[in-house]
Amino acid sequence: MGKVQILAVLTMDGCLSSELYDKAHQDLCLDRCGLDEIRKKAFYRVTPDYSISMLHEWRKDCTNIRYLAEATPDTADYINGLLRMRVVDEFILYTVPFISGTGRHFFKSALPETRWTLTSQKSYPNGVSRNIYTLTEVMR
Repeated sequence: MGKVQILAVLTMDGCLSSELYDKAHQDLCLDRCGLDEIRKKAFYRVTPDYSISMLHEWRKDCTNIRYLAEATPDTADYINGLLRMRVVDEFILYTVPFISGTGRHFFKSALPETRWTLTSQKSYPNGVSRNIYTLTEVMR
């Protein structure tokens, strides 16, 4: 079965870090935190150009293809739609050591309740942490 992954780099208060603290973002050297390896492992980079229903069908294939959607200001609403349609299998969340105070929060309201299992956790010397969660249970 294919796997839909979400890759997000968030501040401690849940804002998309890519649109905040550009200099600090660069100073953290996020390229040394495994982001490129995650991107390389994905067979498809999913964007809002992909229909959610098409992606749902592709997941059912008997393959181990990884579909990666990266959270940016342009894709946040689409990714929240993927969550509402229950198409996401895995979250890769990077947390940077900043509180933005203002900014665009990644997770929107009215998301369905789901349970996730922490499958991997890593801390980096620059204060960044990476947590990987897989879908455990879809609540009805």
